[in-house]
Amino acid sequence: MVEARTFEPLSARDAWFLYAERPDTPLDLGTVYVFEGGSRVPGGRGAMGIEETVAERIHLVPRYRQRIHRVPLNLGHPVWVDDPHFDLGAHIRREVLPSPGDGAQLRRLVARILARPLDKRRPLWEMTLITGLRGGRVVIVNRAHHAMVDGVSSLDILTLLLDADPEGYRPEPPASPWKPRPSPSNWQLVRPLLWDLRDRRDGGRTRLPVVWRTRLVPWSGMLKLGGTMVRPRPDLFFNRKLGPQRTGRGLKVPLASFKALKDRYGCTVNDAVLAVVAEALHRWFKERGEQVPAKVRVFCPVSVRADAAHGRIGNQISGMVFELPTSDLSIEDRLKRIKVTTGDLKRTRQAVAADKLAGLAEWAPPSLLVLAGRVMSTPQAGANINVTNVPGPQFPLYSGGAELLEVWPFAPLYPSMGLGVAIVSYNGSAYFGLSADPSVVPDVEEFTRDLRQAAADCTALAGPG
Repeated sequence: MVEARTFEPLSARDAWFLYAERPDTPLDLGTVYVFEGGSRVPGGRGAMGIEETVAERIHLVPRYRQRIHRVPLNLGHPVWVDDPHFDLGAHIRREVLPSPGDGAQLRRLVARILARPLDKRRPLWEMTLITGLRGGRVVIVNRAHHAMVDGVSSLDILTLLLDADPEGYRPEPPASPWKPRPSPSNWQLVRPLLWDLRDRRDGGRTRLPVVWRTRLVPWSGMLKLGGTMVRPRPDLFFNRKLGPQRTGRGLKVPLASFKALKDRYGCTVNDAVLAVVAEALHRWFKERGEQVPAKVRVFCPVSVRADAAHGRIGNQISGMVFELPTSDLSIEDRLKRIKVTTGDLKRTRQAVAADKLAGLAEWAPPSLLVLAGRVMSTPQAGANINVTNVPGPQFPLYSGGAELLEVWPFAPLYPSMGLGVAIVSYNGSAYFGLSADPSVVPDVEEFTRDLRQAAADCTALAGPG
């Protein structure tokens, strides 16, 4: 009789986000959703009824009722197991803003929510429903650990909660009430790994040896990636040891501005976004009296999710590391240089190379990946800043009949990166979410102002001329 499996192992890619995490840098993805009050459907529950909506649909994403279980001695990657004490109410919190319910109060509350680490003893997600905002709008702060979702093209629970029309849909209920599977014993987790080691000693009948798999790696991209990572990064004022506090700001820019730059200069929308970020960094350094670096090293996550993998939980991301031009240039020259750089990286397939390297991590013992996570979290490794750009739907979405008005993304801060920029496009606008450690970056508002002006100048550049 075959023993039924009661757990699912994390991939090496997913597990890495647990290994690289530090107490002062939780790797949680946060998104702030702003809904209109009420519902456009008579009797609709609106965003206020989010807990009821989750209860109806959570069976469609089993991961949201599972927690992390570690394998003894890191002999294997952690596994997902059903949470025997799962309580939906413990994952959906409620907050009420005091009068007058203005934007400053909301920002402070959101910053406190995003700075609070998720409880590793429970499924790694939570939502906070915020009411009391001026104008009657309803805010949902959604958080999920990076080990669960990749933040670029993942199947997030909000994807299921949001509808393309006010009427929405009601899924078929499960055939039977959910019952948690028993958690595995340590022996059940370790025993398959011992057999796997035995199989590898006789030639690895079920897997290609690592040396064979490396033939699949685009070597030009790997060399480019390796060269970038080995070179010491510029020492910038926001690359310091971080504290536990977080602050954030947001900026909304018409998506048409970036599309106009794309059409005029033959670049991509992402190139145009990066040009705005580079211009804002240049202005910010000058205003602060800092030495303006010629280049700032940026990590840009890139989705490598194949069409066949669409809708699957887990990380399918790679990334490109490149140097953003921040010296004294015109915006036009800055954009042209970025276009050349990103084009070169695409030709050398750096993102694919990074993905292949991540794939080879499946062969590395988990104990080595734990060490790798610690090494990659040191100030000497990686980039100066993380810039994430996620394309979203260009039509309105709804929950309970209430229209989603705004989407504000907030990427986690990585060790020694006191500033992060995340961008999501939705329904004709690009939403910039800035995450910062106020002890390292006390003037994130000034950087936001510079971003706004840089975006306005880029809009003017894209106009008739």
